[in-house]
Amino acid sequence: MRLYFYLKEGFKMMTRSWRAFRAELYKQHRNDFGGSKVIFYSLLMWPVLTFLTTYYSFKPFRDGAGSALAQVIEGGDIALFLLSGFLVFQIFWTVVQSAWTFELERKQGTLEVVYLTPASKTVFLYGRSVYSLFNGIWMFFVFCILTFFFISNLSGISWGYLAASLLLMIVSAVIWGAFLCALCLFSRDSGYLYYIFYGPMNLFGGVRIPPTVFPYWAKIAAALFPVTYSLFMLRQALEGQIDSTWWLMCGGLVLFNALLIPVTYGILTLAERHARRQGSWTLF
Repeated sequence: MRLYFYLKEGFKMMTRSWRAFRAELYKQHRNDFGGSKVIFYSLLMWPVLTFLTTYYSFKPFRDGAGSALAQVIEGGDIALFLLSGFLVFQIFWTVVQSAWTFELERKQGTLEVVYLTPASKTVFLYGRSVYSLFNGIWMFFVFCILTFFFISNLSGISWGYLAASLLLMIVSAVIWGAFLCALCLFSRDSGYLYYIFYGPMNLFGGVRIPPTVFPYWAKIAAALFPVTYSLFMLRQALEGQIDSTWWLMCGGLVLFNALLIPVTYGILTLAERHARRQGSWTLF
């Protein structure tokens, strides 16, 4: 009987969490698109323009065997190096943007309503992170997949490791986005996330510059971003050169995520206490 009771309560909790999760996805979709389909085309155009700008900035330099670029970029394939960097960076940057615009939830009163309802606050954060990830990245993801087939040696790709890298990368991005949203609960202005994360994550994560050329202090800074681990794993899988370093990065990313989940919950609890103590009659 006791086991049946626990199973029943667990099922009810999962049902409530799923409803809250689904409601957040629907709300974000209505807010972002409002029935317009034009924005979908822009999601394809700006990644293409950004990639072409970066790619042709490397063209004045000599590549190939014996060049300086080939010494720091494995195989000397600049296009594949940049494409993989843009793909991973954009996956994580979409969840940063979600946290960056989190202040709109305060202005619209959504955050106050969420705290007044019995809905799980943690599910609310993860739902926002999941929607921002798949809404902002799917067109860029399709673009990169198609390009990989044109410029990459398909027989040399470690497909199993590639699938594992992509799956772990997506999970890591969702966890990272929920963590950043939890941080935004302490402040009414979340614009600081742009200045803190855009430049450092782009530079130290190895998106356009291989981390191997960094000094030790920069490599330590790179270890603070999950994009660094994800990008290393993805590039090794695409090159088909899996070694012990891939497993080391995989273990580091799993540990990073395992630590970030309870930290996110702790920050969420502290932020709610802070809001009740420092907030107005309307809490936020």
